[in-house]
Amino acid sequence: MLVAAALAVGACGARAYARLAAPYYALAARAIALAHPWQIERVRITSQSAPGAVLQLEGAVRRRADDAQPAARLVSQLQLAALVQSPVIFWSVLLAWSAPTRRRRVTLLLTGLPVFLGLEAATTVCQLLTPFAYASAVLAGESPTTLWLRWSNFLEEGGRVGLALAAALCAVALAAAIGSRAAHRAHRAQRQPAPTSGWPSTLAPRSAGRERWHPH
Repeated sequence: MLVAAALAVGACGARAYARLAAPYYALAARAIALAHPWQIERVRITSQSAPGAVLQLEGAVRRRADDAQPAARLVSQLQLAALVQSPVIFWSVLLAWSAPTRRRRVTLLLTGLPVFLGLEAATTVCQLLTPFAYASAVLAGESPTTLWLRWSNFLEEGGRVGLALAAALCAVALAAAIGSRAAHRAHRAQRQPAPTSGWPSTLAPRSAGRERWHPH
C-alpha cells in the first residue's frame, strides 16, 4: 500500500526528477561506454506531456573502438513513469525506516546516497544502454540475446521494484553497521581512565628535609 501510494506521488514529479537526474545518467552512461565501442552524445527529455514523456539517450555504435565512422546511430528511450519507480521505492523505505536518533537518521540518508547512485546505474542507465549492446552484438555477428537484454527484461518484469527494495535494505544494514561501530568507539572512550593531575609520586618536588643554605 505504501509503495503504491509512493509511486502515485512520484509519477506526478517524474519530469522534474528526470530533468534533475539526466546529467548523472549521461555521466554514468559515458563511464560504462568507455569499455565498449559506443559514443554517448546526450540524454534529454522529449517535449511530450506526461505520462507519454520519455527519457532519450542518443549516441552511436562502432564495429571497433578505433573506427573513424560509426556503424549505426541509436536513440534509446525509457518512459518517465518507469524510471521513477526505483527512486520512489528506495527513498520511501529509507524515510519510513525508524531511527532512534537524528544522528542515526542522517547516517542512514548519507549511506543511502552512494547505494542509490549504484541502483540508478544498474537500472535506468543499463536499460538505456541495452539497444547499444544489441547493436554491437548484431554488428559482430553474435546472438542479439545478450546479458544486457536479459537484464532489461528482468527489470521490466518487476525486477526494478525488487532491486530497489534490496538496495534500500542494504543501505539500512550499512548504516546500522556504521552506527554500531561509532557507538562501540564512544563506549570504549568513556571507559578509558581520565588522566591524573599533579605530579607523580616519584617526580614530586622534595622540599621537606632539605638543608637550607644561608649566605654569610
